[in-house]
Amino acid sequence: MVQRRLGRGLDFLLSGQEEQPAASVTQIPLQSVDANPYQPRRTFTDGELGDLAASIREHGVLQPITVRRLGDRFQVIAGERRLRACESLGLDSIPAIVREANDAEMLELALIENVQREDLNPMELARAYHSYMEKFDLTQDEVAKRIGKSRSAVANMVRLLDLPADLQELVSRGTLTMGHARALLGAPGVETQRVLAARVAAEGLSVRDAERLVQESSGDPREGAVKAKAAHLEDLEQQLRERLGTRVSVADRGGKGRIVIEYFSREECDRLVEQLLG
Repeated sequence: MVQRRLGRGLDFLLSGQEEQPAASVTQIPLQSVDANPYQPRRTFTDGELGDLAASIREHGVLQPITVRRLGDRFQVIAGERRLRACESLGLDSIPAIVREANDAEMLELALIENVQREDLNPMELARAYHSYMEKFDLTQDEVAKRIGKSRSAVANMVRLLDLPADLQELVSRGTLTMGHARALLGAPGVETQRVLAARVAAEGLSVRDAERLVQESSGDPREGAVKAKAAHLEDLEQQLRERLGTRVSVADRGGKGRIVIEYFSREECDRLVEQLLG
């Protein structure tokens, strides 16, 4: 039921239109509500929860949370931040819509809510996509279609899981951006990735600087010697990277040159071949 309606938006999913009458809002005790065990978001900052709590104190809970009943308790499907903010205020109850959902739907709806509202950092999103594919036995292309993202966007996120755990933590904290992480994935070996990541973080280097360091570390003097590249070639590279979901470099010398498409696993190679051959 949920899978068939994924393209229609979060509000549609959570309200359960067509299959059931209009959902009613009821007050449920806060102490009887548990968090979503499939919640992909792992970080809830004190600042954002404090701001939300202040708003709730002033105006109340403007949008009810959505829960499922599990025995004599409830589990959150959507609205965990509102739940936590209400708990911090010491409230006794919270407005909620109760609907039916199995474990698979819980994971699916939690991911869609966070993706549509951009509540996840890159590593949380990467882990959520991977978990989604594992749980439902889906390809990256199928996940992309279900959540309304491009396949390259999903592929780029999942590739972040190839980074060592300590660098993943830097991405989670925002010390490294997703652009930095994607560049570092092209470095030859984990130790080189760590050395370059430390330099990027310490010197506050840009993504372009990180890419240059990776090119130099790969031992390709032609790439490392490039000082500047024409704007139209940089733009073409960026378009190809977004379309293919991997690193692409373009070199042109008087109308002749090369386009280099890189891959970092057998699976990614197969995906690129399939995409290029249609």
